[in-house]
Amino acid sequence: MTAPIVRLHIGAMKTGTTYVQQMLAANSAMLKESGVLYPMPWPTQVAATRDALGLKGGDFKGPVTGAWDTMLERIHSWDGPEVVISMEFLSFADAEGAKKVVSDLAPCQVEVVLGARDLARTVPAQWATAVRNGQQWTYRTFLDQLTRRTPSRAQRHFWLRQDLGAIASHWAEQVGPEHVHVVTVPPRGADPALLWQRMAGVLGLDAAAMTDSTPKNESLGPTAIELLRRVNVAAAEVDLPKLTYKNQINSELSHVVLPAIPEQHPSLAVPDAYQGWVRTESRRILDEIRASGAAIIGSLDDLEPVMEKGRPTVWPEDLPTEDLLDSAVSALVGFANVVGENELSDSRRAGAGRGGRKGRGQGGKRRRAGEEEHTAE
Repeated sequence: MTAPIVRLHIGAMKTGTTYVQQMLAANSAMLKESGVLYPMPWPTQVAATRDALGLKGGDFKGPVTGAWDTMLERIHSWDGPEVVISMEFLSFADAEGAKKVVSDLAPCQVEVVLGARDLARTVPAQWATAVRNGQQWTYRTFLDQLTRRTPSRAQRHFWLRQDLGAIASHWAEQVGPEHVHVVTVPPRGADPALLWQRMAGVLGLDAAAMTDSTPKNESLGPTAIELLRRVNVAAAEVDLPKLTYKNQINSELSHVVLPAIPEQHPSLAVPDAYQGWVRTESRRILDEIRASGAAIIGSLDDLEPVMEKGRPTVWPEDLPTEDLLDSAVSALVGFANVVGENELSDSRRAGAGRGGRKGRGQGGKRRRAGEEEHTAE
């Protein structure tokens, strides 16, 4: 039996990974019929990645140890021509981690797909994602730590996820630069379908044949993020259990309740004082991607930061108290509605003889397992 080609979509975070994974999951049955294995359920890919790279954290019912070996068995026993794995934690791999993954997948040919987005959009988006996963930095503190000369926790957090040149180089050393594909996220205002067309093409898939029936990953505006950040501070003060945080705040509040509340303020941007740093780091990243020899899908011009000089700065931590209060009241009502729907759903399942909660969220909507960030710094 000929070994399949394994295409590893390794992230990076904030480059449309959620949407790509939703598309692949929604079409997994069709892909399987055409000879492409996208291992389901998706959390098995999360567990396998954590196991392979020794990443701590996560929220799994079963042990993570052994998950990578189980995934390898599925891959090596697949009799089709292709396997697609999409798990952004793979981008956390250092040189040794990348070597292990590629070695374990032999004799399969490994093709690496790395998404890349301009820093002007990535910086505020990564801060917001950190807050959605429990961090307490204000936006100002995050930017100050990120851009200062001395090492900081914010720097470690950010560059683990977004040092695209280093990520491309690590994998290019293992599979050869011709087998690393950097897919650029189109600039703001581009056709939303363009990113998926680029991704599908490099993954060897027919974008037109796949059904787009999945929700997008909704971002939060400044008011909602600041409200959530203050909840994080209060949760830490009372030592809220991690599982309670994941199930109620990270899942319900962050991904169900808050996205439904209208935002009162403009989206976050990089303030003037930090724009020079963004330009300098962008040039470094572009140079390193070029030096890696990776193939470019899209254009490196997409990674040039577009920033508006003199744009009024929105500091979430300085928003008017009344704005936060309005959103907090709406969130309380929304959260009560979610709890009520969950209780009703539980009651109906119990009445049908199935018992036990199967999912969380409004209307049975579940957050993707494993969407939480890697927390071991």
